[in-house]
Parts: sequence; structure tokens; C-alpha cells
Amino acid sequence: MHNKSNDPAVEARLEELLQILYGFYHQEIDMSLQRVSRFLEKLGNPHLNLPPVVHVAGTNGKGSTISMLKSMLEASNASVHMMTSPHLIHVTERIVIAGNPISSDALVQLLEECLAVNNDEPVTFFEILTAATYLAFSRSDADYCLLETGMGGRHDATNVVPDPVCTIITTISKDHERFLGNTLSKIAYEKAGIMKAGVPCIIGYQTKQAIDASVPQVFHGKSSDLHPSPMLFQHGAEWQITPDHDQIRFTFGEEVYHLPKTNLQGFHQIYNLGAALSAYRVITNAPIDPKTLSPTLSSISWPARLQTLETGTLKDLLPDEWTLIIDGAHNDSAGAFLAQQMQAWRHEDIESGMKEPAPLHLIVAMVNRKDPKAVLEPLLPYVDSITVTQIMGEATSFTPDQLYDLVEPLGFENIYKADTMEKALETIVNNHNSPNARVIMTGSLYFMGNILSKSL
Repeated sequence: MHNKSNDPAVEARLEELLQILYGFYHQEIDMSLQRVSRFLEKLGNPHLNLPPVVHVAGTNGKGSTISMLKSMLEASNASVHMMTSPHLIHVTERIVIAGNPISSDALVQLLEECLAVNNDEPVTFFEILTAATYLAFSRSDADYCLLETGMGGRHDATNVVPDPVCTIITTISKDHERFLGNTLSKIAYEKAGIMKAGVPCIIGYQTKQAIDASVPQVFHGKSSDLHPSPMLFQHGAEWQITPDHDQIRFTFGEEVYHLPKTNLQGFHQIYNLGAALSAYRVITNAPIDPKTLSPTLSSISWPARLQTLETGTLKDLLPDEWTLIIDGAHNDSAGAFLAQQMQAWRHEDIESGMKEPAPLHLIVAMVNRKDPKAVLEPLLPYVDSITVTQIMGEATSFTPDQLYDLVEPLGFENIYKADTMEKALETIVNNHNSPNARVIMTGSLYFMGNILSKSL
């Protein structure tokens, strides 16, 4: 959901400002908070004048978790600011003020103000945009403010807020290793940097690999270093969540709740829901009322996460009976979750009476700082074809040739190359004739932005 202006002049000015900010992208990332803190002081320290903050870090599931929590709080008649990243179609998606995306006009004014104050000092795109977000939030009333980290946690520009009411750390995977470290325990240490003394911290589901890499011990170690130590609410200990027919069973300490599943596909979304419910329970400090939350759970949406596209120019390129699904999986655990969903689809097809599961065709585009093998290898048993393409308008995208050379050794059958996503879909249709099939487009949230722009 975004708030693009109908005035071309406003959008032109916003694009001009964004190009200036993108020019900062390759500025050296300051792995400390000194630069952003100095800049915020020039702006009057707006981060010290926010509604009660919930701060969210983690590798996977941050956006889904924060979106669920926002919906729950709003169902309880609270007004909510929310900052997420990246955006998929339009930059105004990133900043939600009291429930509504910021307008392009308002964002232009904020960015101009920030750039004038910065006065050409070294800064990054994310630091400027985060500062503009703090300004927007500090000038508008709300009951809560939900902040998603951009990268890491300890040195993230969002980690200047001194006293959140709650922190959340979601699933830990390998990502941004250049900045965060090349082991899961090092990455977990950076994410755990959002913990604050005495502030409760919700710990989300962790993979077996993360547990074997001592990620939970990293969280406990960070907690014990703070005084008073934050109370940790961990998946599998202080809270649990499991499917229960068409509902979920959520336990928080001794409390047991039965609630409807969300309409977000994927088993991992159940874990994200559990983290959001735990945070909601902690910050409201009252038992959960299923009557309040049940209606909103079935209407939660978060684009590009196992999202089925029902209409649009891309869907029109497929036979009517085929299904088009997009998912922004771009690291190892996201690939594993996607594989789990593919296995579930196979099971559902057989249970429904089909002789064979519907064929599954994959279309992949990725940025060149990601590891295609880590994402795609878990999908190998389920995929009938894979077509590699590129992210349009993204300088760091793998070319189809580069991605093909990385994918080919993995052992997929029926590997194709296509210059565009439209040609990728046409390639699949031309080479595979079946009454029904699933086409999954994945590999990058930037790629998801390409797709959704075509599907409006």
C-alpha cells in the first residue's frame, strides 16, 4: 500500500531526491551509530519524541511479523506508526503514519529538510530515510511506533531509540555477511544488539541450523550482559504456536488461546504470527481477547510473501488454470521455508484426488550479493523447470547468463534463460503443456517490485 501523488511534478521531485539519496548508497556504511546520532542531533533528536516503540530485527519474517502486530494493535483501537523496508513499488510504502502511508508531498518536504540539514556530510540512503521517518513520526500522534531494522541491529540506524517498550528478534539466517559476519552466531550477535536493559524481548522461531550454531546462547549472553537483564520470551519455551485443524493453538506461559490462521501462506507465517502475538501480549499486558483479534487475523496481507497473483498482465500470459505465485525468498532459510511449502502443495494435490501433483515451474532473478545455491538447492526435489532472468532497472542484478552458470551445476532439469520476466513466462508455456501448473517467481524483493509494478 502506497500513497503516490497524482501530480507528476511532485513525483518528479521525489524521484530527483531519491536519486540524490541513491547516490549515497555506496558511501561507506558506518558500522557505528555516531554518524546518524550526530545527524539526528542537528534535526532536534526526533527519535527521542516517538510514541512507545516496538523494535524488530532478524533475517527473515520481520515485515510479516510487524504487519501482523500492526493489525492486532489497530483491531484494539490503537493508532500505529510503522517503518519497514525495502519498498516494492513506491517509496511511500516504507512509512505509515497513524495507519496511512505517507504522501509523496509530505515525504518530499521531509527529504528536502533532511538534505538541507545534512549539508553534504557523509551519509547513506537508509540513514537519511530513517531520519526523515523519525521526523514524520515525531510530528504526528499515535499509540505505538513499530520500527523494522534495515540491516543487522547493533549498528542499524533504527537502534538509536533508547527505550522501546518491546523488542522482537525473528528467524536468524545468513545474509549481509560482509557487514554482519559469516556465521549464524555472529549474525545473531548483531541482531541481539537491539536488546535494551529491562526491555522484554520476543525471540522468534529459530531453525535447527541456528540452534546448532548456538544462536539461543548468543541471545542469553546478550541479555545477561545488560542490567537489568531483559526478560526473554522464546519460541519453544515461554511461547508456543502450532496448527490445530483450521486454527492455531497459541500458548503464552500458562495461557492457551485458539485463534484462526492468517490468510498468509506458508508454515513459517505461523511462527511469525506467534512472535507478533507474544509481542502484543507483552506490550498490552493483558490476556488476549480472541473476539478482538480473530476478525483481523483472516484479513492480514503482506505482499510478495507467497502471494498469489489473480490478475494482471503477467497472469494473462499463463493458461487460465495455471497459478502464479510470487515470493521474495533470497537466503537459505527462506529457501527452506519455500521448499516446505512446495512439499505441502504436493501433499494437498494428492489429497484432493489428483493422480500427480501439479507441475511446478520456477522463475528466478537475484542481486549479485546473494547466494543462489543457498536459496535454490532446497527446491531441487520439487521443481519441474527453472528459468533464470534478471531484475530490470537494478544494476546489481545477476544477468541471465551469470545466473545460469551458477544454477546449472545444482542439477535442475529443464533450465532456461530469458531476458525478461514476460519472456520467462512465455518460455515455460511454450515448453510445458499441462492442464494445471504452479509458476513461482522468486529470488529477490527487488524482483518482486518489478513483478508487482506489472501486475497493477
